[in-house]
Amino acid sequence: MTPRYIVIEGPIGVGKTTLVTKLAKQHDARTVLEIFEENPFLERFYGNRERYAFQTEMFFLLSRYRQQEDFAQDDLFGRMAVSDYLFTKCRLFASLTLSDHELSLYDRMYTILSTQVPKPDVVVHLNAPLDVLLGRISKRGRSYEQNMDVDYLERLRTLYVQFFQHYDETPLLEIDTSDIDFSKDDDAVDELMRLATECYRNAQTQPKRIEF
Repeated sequence: MTPRYIVIEGPIGVGKTTLVTKLAKQHDARTVLEIFEENPFLERFYGNRERYAFQTEMFFLLSRYRQQEDFAQDDLFGRMAVSDYLFTKCRLFASLTLSDHELSLYDRMYTILSTQVPKPDVVVHLNAPLDVLLGRISKRGRSYEQNMDVDYLERLRTLYVQFFQHYDETPLLEIDTSDIDFSKDDDAVDELMRLATECYRNAQTQPKRIEF
């Protein structure tokens, strides 16, 4: 019994998409990848968060929902699927960027949509220190990320840690990626998949949380 739907989560720059791509290649799995390039507000958001936060978060919310809706219509019991985001991240990012008034409006839509997305079998939380994240962001060279507020990234990283400390909706595997490069280390990818499978199988009889 292996998990059929695995979600990889974590802060910007931690290596989510790299790992998803590697897992998909090794296991002939479908991918559900966040399409952030299509958000017309994202670059302006990094330059002026207060002005463009609401537009940015609403666009992501609706875009992710449409993608999840399409995914849910496919056969979840066929090929394995791997995603680089958990739908809950919509609410996490919004709580970090929106004013109280904006968040109140946002939550009305989020509450309606979140009940209609498929739940993963296992969630993998990738984490790394701030300096590691900054180094990876710089290395991949996306122009709109180069002026990212360091304080914002650290608050986001901390928010993920706090969120997953209390997360119990699915089996959870936590991994510190400081010394792991999944793009080059096939053994690490194999070990992650082994632990994700163990986490999924034992969810009913043992603690759901496993650390890499």
